[in-house]
Amino acid sequence: MIEELRESLAGRVVGPGDPDWESVRTAWNLSIDQLPLAVVEAAGPADVEHTVTFAAARGLRVAAQAGGHGATKSLNGTIVLRTNALDDIWVDSEARIARVGAGVRFGALQTALDGTGLTSLLGSTGDVSVVGFCLGGGLSWFSRPYGSGAGSLRAVELVDASGSRRWIDDTTDSDLMWALRGGGGNFGVVTSVEVELFEAPEITAGRLMFPIDQAEAVLTAYASATATAADHVTLWAYLTHFPDAPFMPEPIRGQSFCMIDAAAPFHPAALEAALAPIRAAGTAVVDSVAPQTSGSIAGITQEPDEPTACAVVPISFDSLTPELIGTLLKQVGGPSLVFQAQIRHLRASTEARHAGVAAVDPAAKYVLNGLAIVPTPELQQPAVAALHALKEALAPWASGKLPPSFLGAEDSLADSIGEQYLTRLREIKQKVDPTGVLVGNYPLA
Repeated sequence: MIEELRESLAGRVVGPGDPDWESVRTAWNLSIDQLPLAVVEAAGPADVEHTVTFAAARGLRVAAQAGGHGATKSLNGTIVLRTNALDDIWVDSEARIARVGAGVRFGALQTALDGTGLTSLLGSTGDVSVVGFCLGGGLSWFSRPYGSGAGSLRAVELVDASGSRRWIDDTTDSDLMWALRGGGGNFGVVTSVEVELFEAPEITAGRLMFPIDQAEAVLTAYASATATAADHVTLWAYLTHFPDAPFMPEPIRGQSFCMIDAAAPFHPAALEAALAPIRAAGTAVVDSVAPQTSGSIAGITQEPDEPTACAVVPISFDSLTPELIGTLLKQVGGPSLVFQAQIRHLRASTEARHAGVAAVDPAAKYVLNGLAIVPTPELQQPAVAALHALKEALAPWASGKLPPSFLGAEDSLADSIGEQYLTRLREIKQKVDPTGVLVGNYPLA
């Protein structure tokens, strides 16, 4: 069967038994041991059409995956379509629209926007694909003023469950566009998208790093700052414990920090006003807040681009109280199996919300993501246990649904999207893919 598929494609098909099968089949999170039937490295949209048609005719399933972020076990037994080669970028700065292929990462798009005074709604790393991010919701540095990445979708080119490729937008298929904005890869294999671009004439961003013993004061100041910050100001807080390992740079090796990442696309004075009480709460050992280009903003968090084995647990809440801060510090204020606890300030302005979008802007005010690095399989279970202990400890403050892009491997779309929206998504799924050819990271049960 794999040989038959190989003969019909310009790209490469890799299956079990091929020399590089183990490396090709892996997701970005190496802890997710996905076991697809085969992996297709599409050379272009025609390969996507042929693969879906091939699968539909044989009762097989297809799942799109560019860089492998957000993977879950739902892709087991599917033909995984790698879309990295679909890397075209076209920008119309006057119309404030970019058209990008399914393989384009945010780092490349943002670099293409340098000098335009515009930005996309990129997330915390430039390594994530634009298409995957937007289909899965998309929590951006600039979601507070401009809404979710899903809401930035203006048109989509996709291959449907019958293998037909077409462009759609709100005027040609409003129901399917609604579903694509946060419903993931369950409705078609997207080969290209048009996304709205947003004004960013004076991007200012960077990181403050404080010794971990100043964390309580810094987080208290952070809570106050996020309560009053302007809508276009984004502040994220971290408790991070760098391992005492040879690959870590000497200044941070074996050290723990409380960190604040900050960004604003315009009016930097408002960002500085929000940071002033945080700076006053401790003695920063690093302060890199400075003017940025569209391209450089993708590197603020210094997240790794290379695949990593890790475990994550998210939780959302509405208030960052002294009691919550105390509980958080008790749980992960010192070195443990939890490498990092990150808090993101979410709530956007009312104007930024996109009515009718499946991935509605989050109702909660904050989301905390607990992260554990798992260098060996033996640490997976205790790391997950430590993360669940953190989640249980913070449960008294839990509130609202999770942003779709924060779902962990053990979560489902029901943890992000309400039952009314889920029912509508299932109805659209039944209409466009009644035989279940197409699979997303978080399928619709």
